[in-house]
Amino acid sequence: MIDAKDKQILSLLLEDAAISKADIARQVGLAPSAISERVRRLEADGVIQGYEVRLNPHALGKPLLAFVFVTDAKPSLGFDTAAALSGVTGLEELHKIAGDDCYLLKIRASGTDELNEIIETQINPVQSVTRVRTTIVLSAVTERPCMAGHSI
Repeated sequence: MIDAKDKQILSLLLEDAAISKADIARQVGLAPSAISERVRRLEADGVIQGYEVRLNPHALGKPLLAFVFVTDAKPSLGFDTAAALSGVTGLEELHKIAGDDCYLLKIRASGTDELNEIIETQINPVQSVTRVRTTIVLSAVTERPCMAGHSI
């Protein structure tokens, strides 16, 4: 059961995963030992699944963000399209989706040449892929970690 104090802790961790237990304790009004125990419980219960570092893709030479929509053949007779797509270079997210397309890939690349190379050599050759559509992001208005846009 997640109570109001747990929700406060989660909100603080979501804002800054590196925040100290002492800082959380001060803001939540509990002892640091109580915060440590609550965080351990939230981890053990699978509410907190891990901690991440957010990197600046521009600083690392990967400024291009693209969403690639992939359609695969109707039941691909035992071929695992998702497994084939999960190893694509620059892949940040892979989702099975409903609608006209079957998969949505979020890919970072150094530029359009690298993106084209990825599509031509790693996505199009997948035996079950029948169509690929690509949308290039001009600018990211808002990017948040998972659940950041929700009231916890």
